[in-house]
Amino acid sequence: MKKLAVVSLICFSLCACSSLNEVKLDSQSVSSYIGEKVKVTTISGEQMEFQVESATEQQIEGEGQLVKIEDIQTLEVEEFSPLKSISLSAGLYMLGAIIITIVVL
Repeated sequence: MKKLAVVSLICFSLCACSSLNEVKLDSQSVSSYIGEKVKVTTISGEQMEFQVESATEQQIEGEGQLVKIEDIQTLEVEEFSPLKSISLSAGLYMLGAIIITIVVL
């Protein structure tokens, strides 16, 4: 039981947290997002999430989905968040310590 709790804590603490941050299409070339996971909201309100495989000045494509740049209302890029990861790890370690203390007593 103790080993299972410790292994679970280690697995959960190694998970990285990320967040979606809205970017402006003017600020960077669309081709710089190749390989990034993005969330696109179109002018019509449709939302799509995919990893960008190719991009041109006219369109962005990934995982079988194609979106014209002119149809994009918002573009959000997934970014690693070290603060969230550290907070999650610390919280899980504290929870694990409490669980192990309860099991031992």
